[in-house]
Amino acid sequence: MAVKDAHMVSKSYIRAWANAKNVLEVLDKQDGRGYRRSYNSATVVSYVYDPNILTHDLEQAYAEVESNGIPVINKLRDGHSDLSDAERKALVAFLDMHLDRGRYANQAKTLAPAILVKTDGSHENANLNLGDLILLSQYLPEVRRLSKLGIEEWPWEIWPANGLVTGDGAVLLWCEPGGEEVCTISFPLSPTKLLVIGQDLADGIWLNSKVVENSKRWIVGELGSLNLNFATAEGTQN
Repeated sequence: MAVKDAHMVSKSYIRAWANAKNVLEVLDKQDGRGYRRSYNSATVVSYVYDPNILTHDLEQAYAEVESNGIPVINKLRDGHSDLSDAERKALVAFLDMHLDRGRYANQAKTLAPAILVKTDGSHENANLNLGDLILLSQYLPEVRRLSKLGIEEWPWEIWPANGLVTGDGAVLLWCEPGGEEVCTISFPLSPTKLLVIGQDLADGIWLNSKVVENSKRWIVGELGSLNLNFATAEGTQN
């Protein structure tokens, strides 16, 4: 299902950063600009998930992930951390989707050359777009899938915070010093609540800086939290 105005960061998720008039701040690192906008039209790219070659309906798949995951996020925002197994799995799927989108957030206009081999042995040249790349990445062995790490069984905690920003790189994967295995996942649920899965985070970490650095294109914050004149990796006020 082709969707003209598709969100690179789920609008139902970033709504928590909007004020009473539904307005929030956005930095577009790719275009080097910042602006204030309704969460309904922030981080939008036209037809971004419509595959050029593959036939899987990625937009519909993401819509299902969001419909299952957002109620869990809202539950956690309300302070209820007693999630069922199904709710944890739904949120893990949402985090994997967020990672998928964020991995290619600055490549919305990318066309990757490919050769299609048909069942009759013939082949033809083709171009893979972002929808194709995201779908193919789900089968690459080097791409970490949180659903494969068993994080549903890890400790889940909600940490109070102040002035958190978010973005397409908001799902942060942490390893122990000198290690390569993921031991912690953090994800801002709102400007004042942080989901921490796994081991505790070390003290003194500048989470906003990490989110901004990890985001390929989109950074979202409350009004007054971003420097709209400086849409680069250093574009937060705190």
